[in-house]
Amino acid sequence: MALRSDAHFKHNQYLLGDSAFQVSAIMIPAFKNPPKAQVNPHQKYFNTKLAKARIKSEHCIGLLKMRFPYLREIRVKLSKTEST
Repeated sequence: MALRSDAHFKHNQYLLGDSAFQVSAIMIPAFKNPPKAQVNPHQKYFNTKLAKARIKSEHCIGLLKMRFPYLREIRVKLSKTEST
C-alpha cells in the first residue's frame, strides 16, 4: 500500500497507527515521548483519542473472531513486491 498509496487512498484519507509507525503521506502515528520529557497537552489529547479508537477497533475484531472462528486462522504475508 505504501508504494502505491494513490491507488488505495484519496487525498484526505489516512491510516492511524501506534508510535511504532513512522509518519508518512498516509500514516499518522501516535506521538512518542521525547527523551526525558513528556508529550505536550495537545499531543496527549491526540494520543488519548487515538487509543480510544484503537480499543473500539480491537474489540470489534475480537467480536468478529468470536462469531466467525475461522477468522482466527487467517494470516497475511506482506511483501514489498506488487502483486498481480
